[in-house]
Amino acid sequence: MVAFCVSPTSGVSLGADGTSIAGYTPGTVVNLSDGGQAIYVRATSEISAFAAVVIDASAGARMVTTTLAVANKRIGFAQCSIASAFYGWVQTGGAPKVNLAANCAPNVPLYTTATSGVLDDATVSAAMVAGCVAANTISNATAVTIIAAYPHITFQGGV
Repeated sequence: MVAFCVSPTSGVSLGADGTSIAGYTPGTVVNLSDGGQAIYVRATSEISAFAAVVIDASAGARMVTTTLAVANKRIGFAQCSIASAFYGWVQTGGAPKVNLAANCAPNVPLYTTATSGVLDDATVSAAMVAGCVAANTISNATAVTIIAAYPHITFQGGV
């Protein structure tokens, strides 16, 4: 089931606005029906559907890589594509879908990868996305539902 806004913010339709004009203040956060939250962001580069993204202090978002996770700790999950310089909502908790690498196991920590927007259970980066686990086992790379506790950030180093 796709999450929907349960906050009293009027007119929220989760996804991309399809415009380069902000409909809300970037950084606006709403509560969702699946217990998670979503944040209104401006895509600083093109974002693909189901990509994991980093969110900077000004609510700019782009698809995460291990390199980007070093400087930007806040993580979200785009549930639709957002064009570069356009606005939209990304989920920051609950049960979003996200692109995972092949053979990802359930109920284990997820990590950033060198592939933009993709997470994996292999500890290849030392950039763990705290509070996120896959809900199911997958055999090939695909978008699957994860459990994402809020808030979650990336950790580097000895984890």
